[in-house]
Amino acid sequence: MKNGEERSHLAEEAHRYDYDRWLTTLFAPASIRETLYALIAFNIELSRIRETVTEPLLGDIRLQWWREALTGLETHTPKTHPVIEALDFANRQKPIDFKLMQAMVDMRAKDLDPTPLSSDADFIAYADGTGGALHRLLLAASDLDVTEADEEAAAAAGRSFAMTGILRAIPFHFQHDLVLLPTERLEEQGATRNTIFQQENRSNFFNIVKELRALSLEENRRAKKLSKNGSKNGAFARKINGITGLYLTRLKKAGYDPGDTKMQIGAPRKILSLFLTR
Repeated sequence: MKNGEERSHLAEEAHRYDYDRWLTTLFAPASIRETLYALIAFNIELSRIRETVTEPLLGDIRLQWWREALTGLETHTPKTHPVIEALDFANRQKPIDFKLMQAMVDMRAKDLDPTPLSSDADFIAYADGTGGALHRLLLAASDLDVTEADEEAAAAAGRSFAMTGILRAIPFHFQHDLVLLPTERLEEQGATRNTIFQQENRSNFFNIVKELRALSLEENRRAKKLSKNGSKNGAFARKINGITGLYLTRLKKAGYDPGDTKMQIGAPRKILSLFLTR
């Protein structure tokens, strides 16, 4: 974006609700950025359903609307909605994987269950079906040649960022009666979704966060390792690894408390991490 140039509506949405990914789009070719904003905005719409409905049934209705909207895009009968209209335009330039987007909608149905994840495997699968899938789509939007190694690296980067994001968002999710901590981890600490946030269970809660941070850190390291095999053309879709690493470092310094002010990272530090990330 040139100095003085106004952002598009979807770029503003990405900047407001997913600032970290918005930053990474600045490393992508200018010719595809609007497509990236549309894909990010789609993910934002899905991720905010839980917080904008008063009961699960209304959330199911919203998810079904998005399923039908994606079907309409496939049949070239798009619904009237800024995100859908932008995706329709992008799809006419380069086909979009709507089946993967449908799978993202289905995965978001878990947000309507107060405790949807049973195991670490569920935790990783959820992160892959949301963040991992989004980064596959972002990479696929590229008008440059990308490789299978780029695809694997982008998916790992998105998955790692999503895993870390779940931990960062624990206080926010709690406000909306959602606990994305694996129930097996809760049981190991002798707690339930209803007791884990009580004062007497704080040490147990921090233990769970510590264990899941270790899992997220392992995935982040794997993503960075995969990035070494990726091409320069696909770098924008894995740049998020730098910011993920920052959050994981801060989480440890914060004593595994995602609500600690140490989790607040300024824009200059994030931007520097992106420049230093391959």
